[in-house]
Amino acid sequence: MSLPSASNVVLASTVVGAVYFAYRAITRTPSPGHLPPGPKPLPFLGNALQMPTSNHPQTFREWASVYGDIVYVRIFGQPMVIIDSLQAARDLLDKRSSIYSDRPRFVLFSELMGWHSASTHVRYGPRFRKHRRFINQMFNSRAVSAFLPLQQKERLTVMEGLLVSPEAFLDHFRRCAAATILKITYGHEVHSVDDQFIHLAERAATLTVQSGSPAATLVDFFPALRHIPTWAPFVSFKKQALETREAVNAMMAVPYELVKSEMKTGVAIPSYTSSLLESRANPLDGSVLPEDEEDIRGSAGTLYAAAEETTLAYLHTFVLAMVLHPEVLKKAQAEMDRVVGNHRLPTMEDQESLPYFECVLKEVLRWNPVVPLGMPHRLMEDDYYRDFVIPKNSTVLVNIYSILQDCANSDKFYPERYLEDESLPDPKNIIFGFGRRICPGRFLADSTVFLTLAALTALFDISPACDSEGNPTMPEIEYAVGFVSHPKHFNCSIKPRSESVLSLIKDSKLEHPSVQ
Repeated sequence: MSLPSASNVVLASTVVGAVYFAYRAITRTPSPGHLPPGPKPLPFLGNALQMPTSNHPQTFREWASVYGDIVYVRIFGQPMVIIDSLQAARDLLDKRSSIYSDRPRFVLFSELMGWHSASTHVRYGPRFRKHRRFINQMFNSRAVSAFLPLQQKERLTVMEGLLVSPEAFLDHFRRCAAATILKITYGHEVHSVDDQFIHLAERAATLTVQSGSPAATLVDFFPALRHIPTWAPFVSFKKQALETREAVNAMMAVPYELVKSEMKTGVAIPSYTSSLLESRANPLDGSVLPEDEEDIRGSAGTLYAAAEETTLAYLHTFVLAMVLHPEVLKKAQAEMDRVVGNHRLPTMEDQESLPYFECVLKEVLRWNPVVPLGMPHRLMEDDYYRDFVIPKNSTVLVNIYSILQDCANSDKFYPERYLEDESLPDPKNIIFGFGRRICPGRFLADSTVFLTLAALTALFDISPACDSEGNPTMPEIEYAVGFVSHPKHFNCSIKPRSESVLSLIKDSKLEHPSVQ
């Protein structure tokens, strides 16, 4: 989440008379009751100038240490609540999900960019429930087992790629994440990281992050700004949003239209999109209602974009953690060798027999949660919690990063903490969100990550890259944070643990013909 500088706030506010609207919002009759504590606001602007321009989770965590686990701020009259404890998140977003399952208005993204069809941005109601039914049919805990052959194929492709060009490990991960969800969502086969659809998603994701976070941009607090022409001063956000709109629309429309075209010629591969189009088609002429088409296209595009970006960040963070903590990798490899041996690759059936490796995966999520602030919720009516009121229309954020830091020696990467303290919450039950907005693709994500990283651990050693004199160079722990928290670029060494790795991969292909 990012806000403009103080000078830009004042200038932009002057352009549209925003102070007037802020004044009206602030001086209206407030809801009765005691508001949660928070930083002292300024007249008109509220807490806008106190909002951080970077490292938001850490700033919000510092606020929580002063004001408590429910922090209240106002930005140009718009109320925002930041939740900093797992108990409060579950009490409100899980137990009272019927009133916390809406999304904020996202003026910039919804009205200007046309994201109203994306399932994560659909307002809570009948249409949202229809989207969830679409997705749950294919991605519930039982249904995802049908994707195991595909996941096995893609992880073998990653392992082969690491043998040939280990320095391009991030490209191999990107191709794997994209290939898995593209095949499932559109039936599209990916053969390299240069695939057109991968480029479409990467461009849309990059521009979206650069545009700022929904419910945090200036136009979300002053909707009148969306009417200013692009040539006016101080509205670079709108020019950037128009560019982002084109990228997002292309990401959603191009693969969708390809599926429709292939269905007409009878060559479409069964997929999420083709199955939904078939189920919604008029039996007389094969047509699909425009509103159904919009929902199918939007939910498919959202699945694709969300799955690729978060999976890539998780895999990337794992490698960084192993480079920095070789003792953890060695311990995980020793467990892998005892349970799996060196004649096959680990499978989902091995998951329960690899408790330390599971703790490593949990610690990776705790150390750098891929979506540190989750996606914002919107409160649909006044709510009363503890001894205060949370006003209707509040934007509600959960500081997932801070919640996962609530443990002993939180700065230390220490997987054993989950073996030594059973009371610690499983990060997998936190990072996917809460209530009726919990990520529907979480079961697919969990199995994809496990299979890929278990094979990587079993087959390869990961260590720091060396400089020109042969000395190891340790990477810095730095993240590029937008919606998704990615490690910044670093170099490392990835080498096969033995000369038998190639033959083991080939044997695995022969044993599983379905992954050819």
